[in-house]
Amino acid sequence: MTVVLLFLQIFLLDELSIAMWLRPMVFPLIVVLLPMEWRTIWVMLATLAVGVVMDVTLGGAGLYTATLLPLVVIRHWILYITTGRRVESGDQSSLLSRMTLRQLMIYVVAMLGLHHIMFFGLETLSFAAPLRLVATILFSTLLSAIIAWPILRLFISKIVAR
Repeated sequence: MTVVLLFLQIFLLDELSIAMWLRPMVFPLIVVLLPMEWRTIWVMLATLAVGVVMDVTLGGAGLYTATLLPLVVIRHWILYITTGRRVESGDQSSLLSRMTLRQLMIYVVAMLGLHHIMFFGLETLSFAAPLRLVATILFSTLLSAIIAWPILRLFISKIVAR
């Protein structure tokens, strides 16, 4: 799934020129979909590898890595806020498949939104055009969530099938 998301992002979504304020990014789903039972160090290392691949192939100069790693740290907090309970070690592998549709949507949109805020904030490093920055974050997050939803549902159906 990681390779598919990377190829989708690198070879398709980054090549689209929809509008200057509309840049879909679905590769943060990799962090969202990493197993919850993995220790944080393994999730960090896997995320670091994904970030480095993105930076090298797309010339991000560390931007992709810098915006993916914080998602690892806040992932459990967003899950707690979304589901209203802590992630227990015994129920982690199927947690995403047991979330309600609403909880899953909030979790994914929150994670994508936080990534987009960090990414476009660091990319711009200026508040000279705040409306453009906010529009880019909102519309890119919305488009990313729309594109990510079928991928997420396919992934969850594979978890349930096991």
